[in-house]
Amino acid sequence: MTSLATAATAAPPSAKPRGVVSATRALLSPEAQFLVLTAGGSGNEAPLRRLLDSPLDWLKLRSLSQQERATLIVWQWLQRLGTGRMPADVANEWRRLAMVCEFESHRLEQCLHEAVDALVTRGIEVMLLKGSALAQTAYASFAERPMGDLDIMVRAERAHEAWSVLQTRGWTWPSARWPAEGYPGHQHLPPLLDTRGEGLRLEVHTDLLPAGHPFQLPSEALWRDAQTVRLHQQTARAPDPMRQLLHGSIHFAWTHELRWGGWRAFRDVGILTSGAHFPWEPFVTLARDSHATTACYWALRLARSLAGVSVPPGVLRALRPHRPELLTQRLEYHYALQLFPSEGGCPSVRLGRRLWALGMAPRWSGHGSIRPWQFDPLRTPAAAAAAAAGSHAWPRRLLHRVRKTAATIAYLQRVTARSPNAVERQPRDEEHQCAGEEGSR
Repeated sequence: MTSLATAATAAPPSAKPRGVVSATRALLSPEAQFLVLTAGGSGNEAPLRRLLDSPLDWLKLRSLSQQERATLIVWQWLQRLGTGRMPADVANEWRRLAMVCEFESHRLEQCLHEAVDALVTRGIEVMLLKGSALAQTAYASFAERPMGDLDIMVRAERAHEAWSVLQTRGWTWPSARWPAEGYPGHQHLPPLLDTRGEGLRLEVHTDLLPAGHPFQLPSEALWRDAQTVRLHQQTARAPDPMRQLLHGSIHFAWTHELRWGGWRAFRDVGILTSGAHFPWEPFVTLARDSHATTACYWALRLARSLAGVSVPPGVLRALRPHRPELLTQRLEYHYALQLFPSEGGCPSVRLGRRLWALGMAPRWSGHGSIRPWQFDPLRTPAAAAAAAAGSHAWPRRLLHRVRKTAATIAYLQRVTARSPNAVERQPRDEEHQCAGEEGSR
């Protein structure tokens, strides 16, 4: 069998065949397909041009791009491919929105530098997390990695000091919106907002995930292996590339339950693993040791199937949970449909969670009974009970249940009836990369 190291270097991203149509991606609307392909890099130019030559709902594409915070990047792609088919008024509005996004990105970067400067000046060591870390270490510029807020991490013993210092340097805590009692054991203190009224948000973390999470992610190892980054007058730390990919995969597949943030997650996978030197074999070991095998598997598999990101087949084989390929393929269809609200995803929260667990195999992964939806800091027991009880009279609840059941049945038929032969097949090495590992547990 080919080793992971050989598989990783055999086909660099630019050498992978991109002309094939993914059966999973073909489930999506043309607009969602266009959006997700912009997360995959320059190798996706040919399929993007084909989509651009077909009728597109420009307002739908723009709305999807805004939901994923992809407006600027999609506009850059459209400029590169040509906007001749786009109505002039739509192009002008998109150009304006892209300029706003670029300005907001520069403002976020400035706020990050000011926050780091305020803390480092007080002797508080800072680690950048998520989008801010990726923007500083993996992307060519801060604007290239869209994000909605800033995430930084400090050592737990200085977290409240750091949080207080920031509130003297242009940040405020809206306690009514994010009460402190909702955050004991959470991975970050209550969020802070920019006092200048620009809606910018900053979270001061003490850990990557809330207390009680099922992963093995020792913060000492995170700090020990972190890389140093320069921010004007100060320096900060950032996780090494393997842990950035690990954290991003967990954040998308576990925290967000494979339901949103996919465009950024897939793009991050492509950027972090580009080239022939990403340490795939140590990454697989890290994923296993961290109890994050299935989280990494689904983040990488969906990035490959939807965004065309190159992932060595041996890596997916090593990470794959013990599920028959037919079931795994149907789960992939379901996960793809729920990424964008326009695609008619799963109509039932309960069914969605069961399908999530079926693919993520939490007990096989060593997670026991721990699930991500148990960690909402603002969902008190009283609020949960009120939501469960509902406010409608029983006849309306019964009618609602009947309608939801019918919608659930129709959705399951849609997912399970999909034929892999409905579109052009994947390359043979990718199509059969998990063959021989069937069998459920």
